[in-house]
Amino acid sequence: MNINIETVKTTQNAKNILSKIKSKTGIQNWNIICRWAFCLSLKQDTPPRVIDEKLDGVEMTYETFAGKHSNIYLTLLINSLKKHKLEIHQLNLNKYLRAHINRGISILYNLKMKNISDMLILTSK
Repeated sequence: MNINIETVKTTQNAKNILSKIKSKTGIQNWNIICRWAFCLSLKQDTPPRVIDEKLDGVEMTYETFAGKHSNIYLTLLINSLKKHKLEIHQLNLNKYLRAHINRGISILYNLKMKNISDMLILTSK
């Protein structure tokens, strides 16, 4: 199976939340926060809701999102699909990657962190 994720997109609401998280934590790059968000979403017991919303927020290449660990993030995504008995194909990989990132961004926002130390403490629980 040829798996190729080209772009990662968020909703405008997620972009607004990312801006708030950036200002509170001092993390300058969207991709770093999106990686945290993705991993936080994976920790949940249920698959993320796939919402048909306009993806007009942050847009980056998958390479930018995942960096040198792209195979690890892809494997985590595939394992999540398997865990929730979802088909593994191109459409689901793209759809659930976006859904995980968007859900994770909401989780980060709901932590009500005030700085990067809060982010580290609150997300390690």
